[in-house]
Amino acid sequence: MKNNVMIKFVTVQTTDDNESDTLEINARGTLEKTKSGYIIEYNEIDEEMKGSKTTVSVDSPECITMTRSGSYNSRFVIEKNKRHSCHYETPAGSLMMGVFASDVLVNLNDNGGKVKLKYTIDFNSSMVAENSVTLSVKKI
Repeated sequence: MKNNVMIKFVTVQTTDDNESDTLEINARGTLEKTKSGYIIEYNEIDEEMKGSKTTVSVDSPECITMTRSGSYNSRFVIEKNKRHSCHYETPAGSLMMGVFASDVLVNLNDNGGKVKLKYTIDFNSSMVAENSVTLSVKKI
């Protein structure tokens, strides 16, 4: 069963020159329990991403898959202590980037909870940014 939820998504990105940028998104979405964990879905509210849907699959306590479908498709696998090559589409074009997670914390139940991620992004094995993401989910 899918529960309606409010989702607060806070991302802090620090580039290799130590500049930080914080992005906060609030959206309505759904939370669904699966055999292996949970699925969180919401429609993108950013004007550039209008019409896109983001799905956050909690595959295990240490592995999250984030998929965006719509105008610009992407798929990130964020797994603790592993590097994955991930596909990311932007208005400027598609690219492949490496994602290495140093921390994945999942505390979800049927009423909501939190997912915390800490990972680096690299291009051609050169680190570009470190991201810290907190996804807070609350049943409405």
